[in-house]
Amino acid sequence: MTTQALTKPWRSNRSQVHKFGGTSLANASRFQAVAAIVKQIVTDSMLPHDWQPDRDCWLVVSAPGKTTDQLCALLELTGQDAAIELAVAKLRDDLTELVCQTLSGSLQAEVLAELALWLAGLPALVQAGQTADVLALGESLSALLLSRLLRQSGLSADWLDSRKFLTVDGQQIRWDESEQYLLSLRTAGIQVVTGFIARDPAGHSLTLGRNGSDYSATILGRLVQAEQVHIWTDVDAIYSGDPRRLAAAHPYHQVSWRQACLLAELGNPVLHARTLAPLYNSQMQLQVRSSFEPTRQGCQIVPNASCQASFVTDLQQMVLLSVHDLHGFDAHWLATELQQPVVTLQQSEQGNLWLLPSKVADRAVQLLAEHEVHAVHDTTAYYAVAWLKPAPVQQEALPADVAACLQRLQPAHTYQSKELAVWLFEQELSAVSFAELHHYCTQPRPDIQLIVAGTGNVGSEFLRLLPGHQQRCEGSHGLQLAAVFNSRQMVLKPAAVQELPSLLQQAVSLQQQALLAEIARLPAPKVLIDLTPSQALAEQYPDFIAAGCHIISANKQGVTLPEPQYQRIRTLLSEQKLQWLSNTTVGAGLPVQRALNELQAAGDTVRRISGIFSGTLSWLLCLYDGRTAFSDLLLQAKALGYTEPDPREDLSGRDVQRKLLVLARELGCSLDLADIRLEPLLPEALAGASWDDFWQQRAEFDALMQQHLVQASAQASPKQLRYVGELTLTDDGVDACVRLVVVPETDPLAAIQPCDNVFVIESDWYQQLPLVIKGPGAGRTVTAGGVHADLAQLSRQLLLSTPANLSRSS
Repeated sequence: MTTQALTKPWRSNRSQVHKFGGTSLANASRFQAVAAIVKQIVTDSMLPHDWQPDRDCWLVVSAPGKTTDQLCALLELTGQDAAIELAVAKLRDDLTELVCQTLSGSLQAEVLAELALWLAGLPALVQAGQTADVLALGESLSALLLSRLLRQSGLSADWLDSRKFLTVDGQQIRWDESEQYLLSLRTAGIQVVTGFIARDPAGHSLTLGRNGSDYSATILGRLVQAEQVHIWTDVDAIYSGDPRRLAAAHPYHQVSWRQACLLAELGNPVLHARTLAPLYNSQMQLQVRSSFEPTRQGCQIVPNASCQASFVTDLQQMVLLSVHDLHGFDAHWLATELQQPVVTLQQSEQGNLWLLPSKVADRAVQLLAEHEVHAVHDTTAYYAVAWLKPAPVQQEALPADVAACLQRLQPAHTYQSKELAVWLFEQELSAVSFAELHHYCTQPRPDIQLIVAGTGNVGSEFLRLLPGHQQRCEGSHGLQLAAVFNSRQMVLKPAAVQELPSLLQQAVSLQQQALLAEIARLPAPKVLIDLTPSQALAEQYPDFIAAGCHIISANKQGVTLPEPQYQRIRTLLSEQKLQWLSNTTVGAGLPVQRALNELQAAGDTVRRISGIFSGTLSWLLCLYDGRTAFSDLLLQAKALGYTEPDPREDLSGRDVQRKLLVLARELGCSLDLADIRLEPLLPEALAGASWDDFWQQRAEFDALMQQHLVQASAQASPKQLRYVGELTLTDDGVDACVRLVVVPETDPLAAIQPCDNVFVIESDWYQQLPLVIKGPGAGRTVTAGGVHADLAQLSRQLLLSTPANLSRSS
């Protein structure tokens, strides 16, 4: 069926059309779920202020669950009265149960009465061979049942049989006539319209064929000049391959109009060529969404998608069809007639070569002959793999890895254009070979978008190191600096990576919503790199996740948020298939968290972690021998920049406590800061006063530290004072504490240099001889370098793995 322009110009009126398929309406609970979605749609405060739900919301529905299958089976019983009676009785039981589980009271009685009338007339329709009228029962029940359920939910709704307005003449929709009928039937409230069915000019029922309800939705959208059409189904995206066969298939949340049309021609199960046809030359937006996960963003069909979408599909039992002298007929026309994919492989003045399923080859030749088009099909059936190339690429030369893969697989025939490559094989590819070919064809070669938060010591050093990192990764991917911001200013789309002072000359005042909107528009993948100490920014991680960002943080505030907030962030990341790396929150550039992750991934079990996590306290205690007052060493450390502005923050132990919490959570422990016992180095009485007051009372603190040193020295063998974090995991639970301890000089915690951090990891594999990680645990260069190491790790994971991370588009 083809789409013709309406006689009046297009004027979107903010109407919305929402189509729900059979899987979305499979049973009573699914009807309830759809009703909840509709209620959310019409009460959503995010909709335009002049959007009027009672006037502007249209729903299109398919038959419930397997009802159409039951009705098709019933049609095969023509002439068998007893069998028809039994089949109708079974159908009555199933549909009555559905109605009773969905509705109650007078609304239930109303629907049951109408259903009884329809079922009573069904045997006569079957015997008369009125196929479309028989099949229409399913959609009619869905429309009636959903409209009454919406009424039961407090919404104004009614149902409308599309056979009363949608007129189709052969392959043509009678647009003006259908529109006039629809306007005359329109009533107040939400309209629930039957999909799949229509009428011919004589008023007889007909069906719209495969994907007919989707087609009904876009037809209706065209008739009411809707702003948006939403196809609600059982998937929330359009995948790079069939996810039922390819575990590595990744979802796209934006697909270009051109690619959607080509996908439809290839027989994509989500899109159909006829579904898209009514959108031609209109401003309607098409959105594919999952009714099972309605909060997901879905997939939008747009003129130009920002992501580099690429698709691989395979087609079984396909034959070549040679066609000459088309006389105006084309592959699209034939595909519509056959309701099967017909792919153009070659076209020229001498003739055309099409690919189509072998089961319809004879019918195709016959149809073309009826229109005086000569065609002949090959007798060899092929297994075909089609690659729809990413829109920005679209070049005929194959990438080297794809060409190498095909060299091994040896296709019998190859056909290529700028948009499409088709390979014909004499035998079906193995699952492994097909997955390999899909991987090489669809693996993204992205520019990773970097959003850098923080322009202090670590932030400026990160930016200084960035050009070198960009140079090292050339050839596999790009690192694009997309934004830089701090608590006061932001720079969007900086011209190039440069020294921070000149970069900030481009800055404007920070506007959080404008920043997030710009980030949301960026193509995936994108990474928020948090180099701030800000808890406020950490609490905004959900907003950055919603904008599609992975997170790399040197900011401990995020990984030590209260457990509910922390777990919410983790859940959001998991739902969006995004990652969070925070290796520099503990140990700066030391690979502590990475080591823990690798041990657990390899099957080891970590039993205990102890260590010195504060470079400041490491320096102080390494140098403290009693000859110099501890407070004098503290003053030296402050002058050298080793302490916080108020050194008592270091002495409080809170930083060590937070770092121990980070490691505990890395091991899967559900802890908060309050669950970690803290024995501060500084007595509470001295912690609360001002710095000047503390300095006046420092002798008391010095005496306390001298006492600790004397006690350590008095022991039988030489001992060292160390401020330590300890985490012990047993079958009974987790024990965590931060305290000053005395350790022998042979202990790994004693054998360190001033400012060193050390981590002692005991596990099933490292019992007698623990795994020790030691080195500088602070400093702008090592921290910035550690962040670059996290970025390199994330880049490798995104490039070498096949999940959807690289293909997400906001």
